[in-house]
Amino acid sequence: MTMSTETLRALYGTWRIARGDAKGLAFFDYSIEAFWRSFFAAVIVFPAFALLRWHDLDTVPDEFPVGRYMLVETVAYVMKWFAFPMLMLHVAPMIGRANRYIAFITVYNWSSVLQMGVYLLALLLGAAFPMLGVGGFVLIAVIAMLIYGVYIAKLTLAVPIATASAIVAADFLLSLTITTIGIRLALGQLF
Repeated sequence: MTMSTETLRALYGTWRIARGDAKGLAFFDYSIEAFWRSFFAAVIVFPAFALLRWHDLDTVPDEFPVGRYMLVETVAYVMKWFAFPMLMLHVAPMIGRANRYIAFITVYNWSSVLQMGVYLLALLLGAAFPMLGVGGFVLIAVIAMLIYGVYIAKLTLAVPIATASAIVAADFLLSLTITTIGIRLALGQLF
């Protein structure tokens, strides 16, 4: 299977899962090679991520360190892509799901492409309907994507919803921590 075919199948699978169809899992390759290729999703998502970070700079003062901010955000982006899989490398055996680790990370990685699409849609809706506010659309998108992540964890790891929720919450908090540290580093205010 070519990389483009694998990518399209994985993205279709994430779409099926987002619609509540567990049969979407059949569209993924769960080999160790496919696990590593699933990190290609980071490359697909990066332009949208960079655009969002650049958009954040619209309201900053002139003396804001734009170059340092973008560099730190890029480093933080890469860190986030590897921090959670590293965390799960230790958590999966602790919950008796080491044999499902590759499937979980593979699907979870590819799902980020769909998630970024939802975030971008929320921002577009906020811009199209400013009277409703961008924040409301983004909040709905974040909640929907957290629920989506819980569903993926439940399906791929075969764990109860409470465990799946804790795993997704850990990812959210880890990401938030890395982002916060990154912003403070960019501003030169870590301590």
